Amino acid sequence: MEQDQDNIIVYTDGACSKNPGPAGIGAVLIWKDHIKEISEYIGKATNNIAELKAILKALTSIKNKNLPVRLYTDSTYAIGVLSGWKIHANKTLIKEIKKEMKRFSSLSIRKVEGHSGQPENERADKLAKDAIKGHLNIL
Repeated sequence: MEQDQDNIIVYTDGACSKNPGPAGIGAVLIWKDHIKEISEYIGKATNNIAELKAILKALTSIKNKNLPVRLYTDSTYAIGVLSGWKIHANKTLIKEIKKEMKRFSSLSIRKVEGHSGQPENERADKLAKDAIKGHLNIL
């Protein structure tokens, strides 16, 4: 985990039991000694939508938009559509995230390798899967 105490560090992940299928989001937000976890069932969605909704939920849960935020995701798709790829799907959701991103004085989205043992990323993944499991009792 990044140790800069001035940053809010965020790890997000989305999960589906099928694609599309029952979906959940997970996020771990860390600032100094404070840790907040988000685990939420979002209904039927694609994996890409779950990844994006995890980012949106994490960003909207941050109260102080003046603190620098370093958000980590394992979704190449999410990073791409939020940083300049031509958007073909999920336009409304992406527009909503971009609008929220503009509210921060300093925000960077960074790629983390999925399922590589990075503890906070693994936790976000588990929170997303647990949201599905808790709602449907299937995983």
